[in-house]
Amino acid sequence: MASIVSERYALSLYEVAKECGQAEHFCEELAQVAGVFSDYPEYLKLLTTPSIPLPEKQETLRQVFGGKTHDYVLNFLLLLTEKRRIGLISEICKAYRDQYYFEEGIAEVVAVTASPMDKALQDKLCGKMCAVTQKKVILKNEVDPKLIGGIVVRIDNRQVDTSVKTRLAEIAQQMNHIIA
Repeated sequence: MASIVSERYALSLYEVAKECGQAEHFCEELAQVAGVFSDYPEYLKLLTTPSIPLPEKQETLRQVFGGKTHDYVLNFLLLLTEKRRIGLISEICKAYRDQYYFEEGIAEVVAVTASPMDKALQDKLCGKMCAVTQKKVILKNEVDPKLIGGIVVRIDNRQVDTSVKTRLAEIAQQMNHIIA
């Protein structure tokens, strides 16, 4: 769960993005920026190190993200660094995405399967989830071979688990109650 500080920064950027018609674009760019920091945690550590002067930190941000992100996103990163909030970038990115999805009526659905879903099955599940949620659906397929078969669908704070692994665990638990 994002902190209040992260949510406020994200909402501020979202309002600016909405005014200039770039809300979706900023969402994508923030995800890419957060990905860079996730892939290179030492870079984020460098930006949060108090002994490194602010101008040097800001110059590295300009070198890495300048020309690759919208000027507003770059300025946002510079501001976060100046206010010593750059360490919250992944939380801010998630809070921004949540706000964008809420405003646009988008639901993120995660389908966990034992093997990758083919396009036809993804389309069918996407259609069903659109009908259930009454929202546009962004479907993400995660693979977990331990499921053996079936599917686990997560949407918002709900989960529907029809996996073979869960069914077998339920049968085992029933057997334990019968035997005990």
